[in-house]
Amino acid sequence: MKTSLALTRALPLLAGAALLFTLPGLRAAEKKADHEHGSEMAKPATAAAALEQAGHLHMALTEQVKGKDLKTVHDTAEKLTGVLNALPALSKDLPADKKTRVEGTVKNLAKALDALHDAADEGNQAGSEKQLGSVDSLMKILTAQYPAAHAH
Repeated sequence: MKTSLALTRALPLLAGAALLFTLPGLRAAEKKADHEHGSEMAKPATAAAALEQAGHLHMALTEQVKGKDLKTVHDTAEKLTGVLNALPALSKDLPADKKTRVEGTVKNLAKALDALHDAADEGNQAGSEKQLGSVDSLMKILTAQYPAAHAH
């Protein structure tokens, strides 16, 4: 009898916890689908996975801009923004000052990536390269906040 009483009390808590984790995920997925024009990427589960994914997308973006393939920059920049936006929530174990820096850097990266894909959409190679320089600098600041990132 005792275990069923404990279970009865625990079930609403578990349901509430599941709801808390599910609702923001659903809203984020809807927002992502609206913003990313249908391009779909696996959502990273850890900060390390997000950083790795962001690193690959950043390299792809660099190759696209340097290779003057500006037509592909828009989608890559938006995918990178999506991965970066997930990073603050995955970085709960960072010290408060580093977490705050991650949040600010992610916001600045979103702006820089938006400016980069705007310049690329306009076919502005020089502007794209300039914005890529801003993205490069911000990515260095971002990865410096994670101790594991220095091991690479």
